[in-house]
Amino acid sequence: MELRHLRYFLAVADELNFTRAALRLHTAQPSLSQQIRDLEDEIGTQLFERSKRKVDLTDAGRVFMAEARLTLAQADRAVARARQVALQRQATLTIGFVPAAEVKIFPVILPMLRMRFPQLNVELRSLPTLEQEDALLRGDIDIAFMRPPIQSTELKGEVVFDEPFILLLPATHPLTALEQVPRDKLNGEAFVCTYRQYSGRVYDVVEEYCATHQIQRNVVQQASNILLNLNLVGMGMGCALLPAYVSALTNESICCRPLAEAPPSVELMMVWRADNHAAELAGLCELVRGAFAATHHN
Repeated sequence: MELRHLRYFLAVADELNFTRAALRLHTAQPSLSQQIRDLEDEIGTQLFERSKRKVDLTDAGRVFMAEARLTLAQADRAVARARQVALQRQATLTIGFVPAAEVKIFPVILPMLRMRFPQLNVELRSLPTLEQEDALLRGDIDIAFMRPPIQSTELKGEVVFDEPFILLLPATHPLTALEQVPRDKLNGEAFVCTYRQYSGRVYDVVEEYCATHQIQRNVVQQASNILLNLNLVGMGMGCALLPAYVSALTNESICCRPLAEAPPSVELMMVWRADNHAAELAGLCELVRGAFAATHHN
């Protein structure tokens, strides 16, 4: 006995007419009649009473109808559950990020995301901000944790947090004696800066801050990534102004100090394609909002 036999039987039981049942099943009436006879032979009892005027269920047929419906419903549930699990296992969320997200967001959010979507495959891609927008538009990543601004109208974004810059000094630098460093003390100091094509808004914020307050730096090195920037400071090459998250990446060769006056700050955004409505993406955004909604200058 196969599931198709049960479906044929139920079609006839519902219609109580072989012609209508055959039309419903898109099959020929003689073939349907033969399938029902084969089913009755296998069960060993008649399921329908047939006459020239009507078709009706026997007592055995009525009992079999109830059980057949349960069997088909259970089979349909089994198929649906199997497909659901397969889809969950195949779901992948690809996240582009700058180092700030790796330090401040992922340790908080990714464990919660795993709990919500146990079968989700998460792929992480470290990308400069200037590359992340193109990656989103190409579909290479599903969400970006990046610096503003957003250029494309095909993207949506929200600010996750806004954090201040701090001054990083070689551990032997005289300014480490100060608890807070006045900005006029930065004049003439050797500085390690970032390349704009790698750091985007971070570079712009520092340049705007120094121009506004007429800080004359002696730029001795430029770094293509944050870790190189930190290493150069640790080697005594110069100072650096960087977002506060980098304090978690320093060692004993680097000293972090806040600026005495109001420091510059930079926003981190989460950005995604407006046409991406995946449940996993929505879940990640919800978790980020819940964890960082109250965060400001942390």
